[in-house]
Amino acid sequence: MKDGDGQVTFTVQKTEKQTLKITLLQIDKLKPHEKGSPLYLELLKNEILKDGVLKYPIIADEKTKVILDGMHRWLALKSLGYKQIPVILIDASQNPKIRVGSRRIHRYINDSKMEITTKEVISAGISGNLMKPRTTRHFFPFIKPPKIACPLNSLEKGVPQDVSRYLAKMSIEECQKAIEDWLMEISEELDFLRNRTLEVEKEREEFLNRIKNLKISNNFF
Repeated sequence: MKDGDGQVTFTVQKTEKQTLKITLLQIDKLKPHEKGSPLYLELLKNEILKDGVLKYPIIADEKTKVILDGMHRWLALKSLGYKQIPVILIDASQNPKIRVGSRRIHRYINDSKMEITTKEVISAGISGNLMKPRTTRHFFPFIKPPKIACPLNSLEKGVPQDVSRYLAKMSIEECQKAIEDWLMEISEELDFLRNRTLEVEKEREEFLNRIKNLKISNNFF
C-alpha cells in the first residue's frame, strides 16, 4: 500500500513479538556512508541477476535516508537501472540498541579502540565524505534483515546509472586482499562462536555435576 508520501510499504513478520515495516523507496533518495568495493559489487550484481530477486532489504536511517546496511545491494540495483529498492527504515539516533563496529566479531565484544558512532556514520552520508569500504558493521536488535526475495520485475526500472563515484579505486591485488580480509573476518567470528559454545557446554556440565548428588529438601524453600 502507499502512505501519505506515496511510498509503497508492506510488512514482514520477523518474530512473534516484532513486525518489521519494509518500504519501497526511490533509490536516488538514499545516501551511502562509505565507498563500495568494485569486486564485491560485481559479485553481487551477478548473483542478483542470476537469481532474479533481491533476497534482503537494505536498512537506512529514517530521518536522513543514510544507508546503514546493504550499501552494495543499493549500488547493484542503481547500476542496473532500477529506480526502487526495499528498505527497512530505522531511527538510528533514537535507537540505543543499534551498535556500530569495524569487524563482525564486534557483534559479541566491544572494542573501544575501534568504536564508531551512528552520528559519525550519518555525518559521512550527509556530507558525502564517504568512509573507506567496509569501515563499519552495523548490529541491530535483529540478527539480519528478513529474507524477502523481492522479484526484480516488480521494481520500477529505468536507465542504468554510473556508480563509479561511490566506489573505491582498487587494484587487482587490493581486491584479492579484500577477499582474504572478508574470509578472515568470517573465520574470526566462527572461531569465537566455537570457543564460546565450548565454554557454555563446560559451564552446563559443571552445573549438572554440582546438582547431581544434591539432596533437595523442604529446607531449601
